[in-house]
Amino acid sequence: MIVISDKVVRSGRLVGWTVVAASLGFVGVQLWQHAPWRLAGAHLEALTAAVVGGALVYGMAGFLLSSAWHQLLGRGSATTPLRYHHAVYGRTQIAKYLPGNVFHLVGRQVMGRQLGHGQGRLALASLLEAVLLVLVAAALSLPLAWRWFDQEMLWIGAFAAPVLALLAVLWVRRRHESALWRDGAAADRYRAAAVRRLLRAAAIYVLFFLVVAAIFWMLALSVNESGRPAIAFAGSVTVVALAWLAGFVTPGSSAGIGVREAVLIAALEGTLGAPASALIALALRLVTIGGDVVFLAVSATLGPVRPPAQVDRACG
Repeated sequence: MIVISDKVVRSGRLVGWTVVAASLGFVGVQLWQHAPWRLAGAHLEALTAAVVGGALVYGMAGFLLSSAWHQLLGRGSATTPLRYHHAVYGRTQIAKYLPGNVFHLVGRQVMGRQLGHGQGRLALASLLEAVLLVLVAAALSLPLAWRWFDQEMLWIGAFAAPVLALLAVLWVRRRHESALWRDGAAADRYRAAAVRRLLRAAAIYVLFFLVVAAIFWMLALSVNESGRPAIAFAGSVTVVALAWLAGFVTPGSSAGIGVREAVLIAALEGTLGAPASALIALALRLVTIGGDVVFLAVSATLGPVRPPAQVDRACG
């Protein structure tokens, strides 16, 4: 069992808060110097339509995340209908905006128990979700990162990542004997099913980033003076994935606020211009916040966080 000391946790939080403060300061300077609201005023109708439409689409894209979570919960999730997992995920996802950026995970641990899942299974699903999201975002952002960072360091990282993953698998295998490691036809079926669930979840995450990139592309189109796309869709995918990744890995950054906007502005300033990059970064934040509210509202209509059968058992 890996134990993280309080000193390491405090140091991580300090680094994260420093990055968030620096990012917010950078965004503030960009807003002060370039006044993107002037550009917003010139394209108010198109931008408003893109933000509202983007929020609705992003809200529906939240069901992709909850579907992937359902996959990562494994065989136990098959006994509970998918819509109850949507209900739990949608209700808890909004808590990522609270300070600390962990309360959505805590909420899933609590509400997931009401779906019949054990704490260990829920914790493993959260860990797998984080790992898969990071891997998918890193892969999608690699073309942009390749131009930004030292290529030798990227090659080292590319070789080190699978080695570390292999060491982690061997460590788990050595300490946690389960059906995943045993021989036999039943164990083979278990491993095959686990791999299929991981691949399905990864594919869903790729689709989620493509949806967000499409929203971003529409925002850029709505404020472009020429009325033509100012950035290619492939470029939108890489920059959105990189910004999401930076916000996700920053400790204590609530929903990546500040960090993602700073990365978007820095990455797009040379392509779209400073006013447009700042405006689009802020517009995308409005889209994601509005979309999470839409996701919460829609998921709340799917019923209670416990299936009727489990409610009956709890009352019996």
